[in-house]
Amino acid sequence: MELYLLRHGASTANEQRLVCGAEDFPLSQTGVAQASKVCRYLERIAFTRIYTSSLTRARSTIAPLVNPRCTVRVEQEIVELNTGAYSHWTLDKLWAMDARYQRPWLTPDLSYPQGECFREMVSRITGWFDRESRVWEQDETVLVVGHEGTLRSILLRLLGLDLSDYPDFPIGNCDLLNATIAPGHATTYRHIPLTSLADPS
Repeated sequence: MELYLLRHGASTANEQRLVCGAEDFPLSQTGVAQASKVCRYLERIAFTRIYTSSLTRARSTIAPLVNPRCTVRVEQEIVELNTGAYSHWTLDKLWAMDARYQRPWLTPDLSYPQGECFREMVSRITGWFDRESRVWEQDETVLVVGHEGTLRSILLRLLGLDLSDYPDFPIGNCDLLNATIAPGHATTYRHIPLTSLADPS
């Protein structure tokens, strides 16, 4: 089967370098344009299941998809890390206060006040993935639209990695990960940056 993981377009929080986590920021004008471009690419793919995070920036990213062949399911469990009381801080302020938040997989039990810790986010997302993927057939093509944490957590599970090996590479806004999953074979994946997609005509 084929699994596509899509990060949402640029949000207003991304452009202001804010800690947004599970807070509900909208797409920026740039994000709207990114969503339109990636959806033009995705329209060529016959998805059998589509899931999206419940946050506006994820739902708005998939909204331009014209005539999807299946219902888009909204899922609360795949939202980004709940950053609690530090939401709306700037990233620079947070990292200056405690640099451990810059690479939270190295201290996964460090909680955000009034939020959750990194281990809890990964457990929540991979738990959702484990339950949902049990019903997927080998001939299916599935799209999951979420956040950097969503994509990295699912990739962690697909590759059978420990939390300490959390995938640490840049995933830009509206970048895709495409994984091929087959029984008896190692899962392979490719990173499809938005910048590699042809501009819509």
